[in-house]
Order: sequence, then C-alpha cells, then structure tokens
Amino acid sequence: MTSHDGVGAERLPPGHRHALPDSRRAGLDELHREIELASHNPIVTAVLGAADAVLLVLNVQRQIVAFNSRVAAVSRISDVSGVLGLRPGEVLRCVNSQGPGGCGAAPACETCGALGAILACQRNRRSAEAECLIRTDSAKGGALELNVRATPVVLGERSFTVVSLRDISSEKRKQALEQIFFHDILNTVTALRSWTAVLRCPGTDHQRARERVDLVSRQLEREIQDHRALALAESGTLIAKPQRLRAADLLRDLEFAFASHFAAEGRRLEVDPVPPDAEPESDPSLALRVLANMVRNALEATAPGGTVWVRCEPARRDDGGAHALRFSVRNQGFIPPEIQAHVFHRSFSTKADRGRGLGTYSMKLLGEGYLGGKVSFVSEVDSGTTFFLELPLEFPRAAGSQAT
Repeated sequence: MTSHDGVGAERLPPGHRHALPDSRRAGLDELHREIELASHNPIVTAVLGAADAVLLVLNVQRQIVAFNSRVAAVSRISDVSGVLGLRPGEVLRCVNSQGPGGCGAAPACETCGALGAILACQRNRRSAEAECLIRTDSAKGGALELNVRATPVVLGERSFTVVSLRDISSEKRKQALEQIFFHDILNTVTALRSWTAVLRCPGTDHQRARERVDLVSRQLEREIQDHRALALAESGTLIAKPQRLRAADLLRDLEFAFASHFAAEGRRLEVDPVPPDAEPESDPSLALRVLANMVRNALEATAPGGTVWVRCEPARRDDGGAHALRFSVRNQGFIPPEIQAHVFHRSFSTKADRGRGLGTYSMKLLGEGYLGGKVSFVSEVDSGTTFFLELPLEFPRAAGSQAT
C-alpha cells in the first residue's frame, strides 16, 4: 500500500462549496475485484483493526470496498456486509442520500464537508479534512457531527481513498455551551455595570436604578441556572420536579424575566390573559426555560419597534376535552423552507454567532425529553413564525429522566 499524503492535510472551511461529482458507480465485477484487493491487503487489514474511529476505504466512484467494525455503531444496518458498495452518506443514513443518485447527488451535497474532503483528496492526491453535520433519517430527526479526513492510497495500481470519521459532537457541544454561556453572562454583566454606574451619578432616580440593578441581578442568576440545567439535560442527569402550576404565574414570571433583558430593548412583549383554570402538572422551572428561549428567539428576530405575542389556551381532543395546555410565542418574521428543517438541530443557527442554535435545540430537549410535552413551530409569510409548547395536564411519569 502506497500513500500519497503529501506535506499536510488541506483543511476545508465550513460551508465550502464544490461541484457535484459523477453519480455513476463501478460495475459489479469491478467492485468485487476492488473489494478482494482491499480485503486481502495485510496493511489495510491492520490499519482498519487498529483505528479508534470509523474507517472506510473508497474506490474512485466513492463506494466502500473495506471498512472497520466501528461502522456498525453509525450505520444501523443489521447485516454490515451490506455496507460494501454503498457510499458514505448511504451508510450514515443521511437524508440527502435518499434520492435517485444517492450520496453526492442532491443539491445540499454541494456544501457537504465529507464529500468535499473526499473530492479534494481524489483531485489533489493529498489528505483533506473538513467538519460535517449530517442529518439522518432518524424518527427523532437526529444528526451526526463529524470530523472527516480523507487520505489517498494506492493498492497495486489502483487508487483508493481512506476516510476517517470521528464523532466530534461532544466537543462541539462543549464549545457551543461555553460560547453561549460567556456571551450571555457578559451581556448581563455589562447591563449590571451600567446601572450601578447610574447609581453613582448625581440627580439619579435611585429608586428606579436600584430596581433595575435587582432585575438584572436576578437575570444573571437565571442565566447561570439555565445553562446549568442545559448541561445536566445534555448529560442525561437532569431530573424534572413536577408540581401543579398556574399558567398565569408562569407567564408573569416570563414577563418579569424580560423586563430588563437586552433582547427586549426597543421591542414590545404582549402577553394575553390566561384561562383561570389553566393549571397543568409540570416542572415550572423547566417550562419557564423553554418559554424564555422561545421569547428570546422571537425578540431577536424582531425589528426595533416590533411586537412579540404570547398566548396560552387549552389544546383539545377531537371530543372537545382538553388534554394539554398550549403556549404560543409569535413574531412577524418568516423562516425560509430550506431552513425550517434544521431549526431544532443542536448546531444549526440562522444567526452569525457559532453555537446560537442551542436555543431551539434546548426547547426540544427540555420540552419533550424532560417535560413530556410537544414543541413545534409554523412559519408563514403572511402570519409570521409561531413556536408552540404543549404541556400535558398530567405529567407523564415516563418523562423527566432522559433526553430525546
């Protein structure tokens, strides 16, 4: 086996765009010869057995001719021998690989980090590396965050590409949590320092300034608790504490939380009256966190002078009986269709800041995984975007101990 790794790996930037490759595949006889060649090479066998990441050996048509045992953990294919002849996205169950041309044929593949690294490696005959977020066809809308490194090799006189897939979801999650934590805390500390400076100015309305300092201090405490809850939820150690709660109290606390929040500056938050008998059984702290994320996202998507509306109403069954309480948060913005499918993914964000996508992700994680409710949204050009949280009237005892 000869490697043409070159001096170093080419690192592809996020969102790197490349032309879609030829979708034709090797004939069966040719594919079988390549599989035999790779499977009988002792160096290939040794490398596959020693690697601590998923390894795939691809032919020039990007079909798998050899792989290691770690593929079973990501493929969800019952008979791993069925991996041979497939392309990487098809093994990983990427939603974009399910069209007629398979992996590498959909428009979304133009910015796929994995495909970009493989093509760059085949084109330049040197290693190429990229990060890749792959949406899978999991019923829960899962995603894989991978570091992909493609290295060219020659077996006999044939060219192949060895592809390493390393799961980086935990380190990405840690980076995102840290970035959001420091971003939010610094914003709140800045507001706190501003109001304490006002207290030192002569002629200041000290009563109002003290009230603002108290509000911002409480906001700082809430943000620290919010990030702690999200970290616990991510690790699966968060425990919900359900109790009978009044929806009116929940929304009053929500209004209070945004009374001095920087996201609400120059914008209006309108909360409709709540039905008097709206008392679901749930964890009030976690429910408030989900709603606060919805409101914050809505405010950030609202132009200065705009309004965000919050409502609460019974969710009724076909027979007319209420089975849940539905909270809704609406703003006038519109989310394009190509973005809507990504909204609840952990690493996705429509904002420029890396990591900001955890807001919508945490809605799903807490609202469904720990409160046993339902989190959804609709977005239309005429009516804007509305996020929903449905809380069951009776807390489901199976919820509260695991993430979705």
